[in-house]
Amino acid sequence: MSNWFAELRRRRVFRTLVAYAIAAFAVLQIIEPIMHGAHWPEIVLSYVVAGLAAGFPIVIALAWVFDIRGGRIERTAPVAGATGPRGARLGLLLVGIGVLAAAPGLIWYFLLRSQTRIVGRRGAEPTEAAERKSIAVLPFVNIGGDKENDYFSDGITEELINALANVDGLRVVSRTAVFALKGRNLDVGQIGAQLKVGTLLEGSVRRDGNALRITAQLIKVDDGFHLWSRTYDRKMKNVFAVEDEIARSIAQSLQRTLVRSEGVKPPTASIEAHDLYLKGRYFWNKRNLEAFRKAADFFEQAIHEDPGYALAYTGLADAIALRMDYDVVPASEIAPKARAAAVKALEIDPGLAEAHCSLGNIALHEFDWKTGEREVRRAIELRADYATAHQWLAETLGETGRLREARDEIALALKADPTAPIIVAVAGELEWFGRNFAAAHDHYRRALEMEPTFEVAHYLTMLTWFAQGRPAEAAAELEKITSWPEASRLSARGVIDAQAGRRQEALHAAREIAERANRGYVPPSLEAVIWIALGEKDKAFPLLLKGCALRDGGMVNVKADPFYDGIRSDPRWRELMRCMNLE
Repeated sequence: MSNWFAELRRRRVFRTLVAYAIAAFAVLQIIEPIMHGAHWPEIVLSYVVAGLAAGFPIVIALAWVFDIRGGRIERTAPVAGATGPRGARLGLLLVGIGVLAAAPGLIWYFLLRSQTRIVGRRGAEPTEAAERKSIAVLPFVNIGGDKENDYFSDGITEELINALANVDGLRVVSRTAVFALKGRNLDVGQIGAQLKVGTLLEGSVRRDGNALRITAQLIKVDDGFHLWSRTYDRKMKNVFAVEDEIARSIAQSLQRTLVRSEGVKPPTASIEAHDLYLKGRYFWNKRNLEAFRKAADFFEQAIHEDPGYALAYTGLADAIALRMDYDVVPASEIAPKARAAAVKALEIDPGLAEAHCSLGNIALHEFDWKTGEREVRRAIELRADYATAHQWLAETLGETGRLREARDEIALALKADPTAPIIVAVAGELEWFGRNFAAAHDHYRRALEMEPTFEVAHYLTMLTWFAQGRPAEAAAELEKITSWPEASRLSARGVIDAQAGRRQEALHAAREIAERANRGYVPPSLEAVIWIALGEKDKAFPLLLKGCALRDGGMVNVKADPFYDGIRSDPRWRELMRCMNLE
């Protein structure tokens, strides 16, 4: 046998084997990036690996039979008197050596590599099939050069999210979650891990007058492969058809069918109305007073273009209703207009979850807690993954003292939309209601890490500093809030001055607000909170009762807010709770 191994060395079989293994490895290093660039399927690489493995016994057989001498291929002459396997036994032995040489690579590729990829996909436990059932539509990029068209590319993204929500068995990440990643330099794996999805849809929009080009591509998160890509050149009059076509193409790629056999029904037939609606949502999502006014104007224009456009009415209801949280306007002026728009939306489309949610929000600000909860729960029935509905229900439960249920509900909202600053902030507010100030502060810090200019989180952080007896830090947070009306800022400064021992400054703020109230509407709670901070309950309670009668939006948290702990033992507290339908 030793002579036979010597013969293998003489015929340079081992040297040839090593050279072939190096060449095979080089081929794999070259073929894999080519596959990614050409969007070839994974099976191509498997065929290449199998082919290279099959080459091992062939190369060994050729090395045994032939040799290269003087640049010519010659048959290798046997050594006289050599012993060892011959004939069929020799052939089988050579093949066996080739199989043994190829075995480590085959075992690694087809067994170890596949298992590693399944188990180690950035900590993901679901199988590939399960991951493929989830998708995030990343904000489409406006490449037309005109920044004024950003609203349109954002709107296309939102419409595709809504369209894919109708794909049976497909989990679609919410708009808030994907837009939170806009402008961040993250790779495919990081985005997939953060949003917990198996596929990403990304693309670009170029708009030139009525000419429209939309490019979209579907990417598999675990390996970066492109599952599908396409470019659509259309006229603006066909924008709805393009959205439907993209949604159908993706659905086919994911091997799913649309819930509705007729496909995604366009919300309006008017291109102009659709364009105005997208502009309205673009501004509404900025969440400040000036943006709300612009949003309402665009929604009204959309309704003028198409009076049957249900989503535009819902947008108008939201743009009006949220002013109760951000502005100093009476609910009697705001609520009827917002309700009329939401009701009209439901007349057009009774199954529109957004409209039910809007009605619920309006009712809650009128202290009609039962109606508000019922409408928001109806929205969740219509769209179980509707993060905003879960968020507003959590707020309702927290404000009415059902803190345990509220925490369960905000957990559902976070699961549906883990990257929305407002939901993270509300999770902190529930901890604030529970007197867990450190936990609340942590949530607000997380929200500000997501969006440093998010004023809701700055306001809530200000409250936690105040609760901890740190007026200087509270004042610093107040300075970061720039969009509030002057009366609201004056009230907050008065409360901070009262805690800091600057009584005269706090009294001046309270009197200034009272004078403003004599000239026009000012929410009574803005003055009342200063008197509470000053320990003047007799001056605070009449204002709170007046605020209750006027449905002062600043009082929705009164039952749960720790700020009011100092006046709860007063007999007038029960009267206030009865007025607010909380007892």
